[in-house]
Amino acid sequence: MNVMVIAETFVISGLISFILTLTLTKLVFKNNLFNKFNSRIYKVKETPRLGGISIFFSLFISLVLVRILVASHISIDFGGDINISLLLIAFLIIFSLGLYDDFIGTRAWKKFMGQVAAASVLYFAGFQIAELSIPFIGSKGINDFLSFLLTILWVCFITNAINIVDGIDGLATGIAFFAALSMGVLAFLSSQLLLVLIIAVLAGVIIGFYPFNFPRAKIYLGDSGSLMIGFILACLSMAAIQRKASLAIVLLIPIIILFLPIFETVITIIRRIYKGQNIFQGDTGHFHYRFLQKEFSETKTTMILTSISFLFSICGVLFEYVNTEIRILLLIIIFLVCFFLLKFLGYIRIKIGSRNSLDKG
Repeated sequence: MNVMVIAETFVISGLISFILTLTLTKLVFKNNLFNKFNSRIYKVKETPRLGGISIFFSLFISLVLVRILVASHISIDFGGDINISLLLIAFLIIFSLGLYDDFIGTRAWKKFMGQVAAASVLYFAGFQIAELSIPFIGSKGINDFLSFLLTILWVCFITNAINIVDGIDGLATGIAFFAALSMGVLAFLSSQLLLVLIIAVLAGVIIGFYPFNFPRAKIYLGDSGSLMIGFILACLSMAAIQRKASLAIVLLIPIIILFLPIFETVITIIRRIYKGQNIFQGDTGHFHYRFLQKEFSETKTTMILTSISFLFSICGVLFEYVNTEIRILLLIIIFLVCFFLLKFLGYIRIKIGSRNSLDKG
């Protein structure tokens, strides 16, 4: 596999993203083009939530340039079994949905229905979960209806998981970068060149955007950016699943790689149901807010949670290549990290002589 082409793809995408983000940020501040509202409770400074515009156009321009670059070096079928037109429509739907929410705002259930629509188009574009697996046992094919349902659930869940962790500077982008990097390593080791190049574009675009998003951020992803990145990660994880040499652990590896945002989303849903809240209603009970309430700085909070996500990403990569005993050990490590995280943040209260309780706060 041509490592230089992959490296060039990453660098080119990073430079394009950096230049576009810098230009957009200067334009916004010069012309006072801020969003009409900002949902970040802990923010006191006015910061544009338009990063999704930079992410979207950086991805588009980078992919076009990489297509030209690769065509002159390597012969790759960029279409294959994928309907490119439907794929672009799905991306446009999710980007437009996020952009509309950034500028005008929309109800949570309407935003969710828009995500379902985009995920449905993605399914018919050729990105589908066609198999299920039981860890350490094996995989089995599923019928079309179940395949469609699971694909919609997976895409919407991962999309919202990245959106949920986008609550403080640099967190969502850091988590997404390491998730993309891990998927790229797995794709590289299994000789999936096209997938590696696409992931290199995404990773490059994120790293080019990151200097403007790291605390103290000059620009936020906004829903247009976080939904777009989550949607692409869900898409790439399914592409990796379909084309891996070993299908014995279908879905489990991307679940481990993305486990921090997945775990946060599950805890959020459980917590809101326990409190009798609408599960789509935002609040300040997320992991990052709990760290801030414990007087951790935003930078420290971002670094801690990003490091945990990086650890899980490493576990996800190792999970593909180690034996059963080591896989069990990796799952135990993940469980212990999650348990102590919940305990430290006050979600779990342990009392002598009584059962564990999930904090309602």
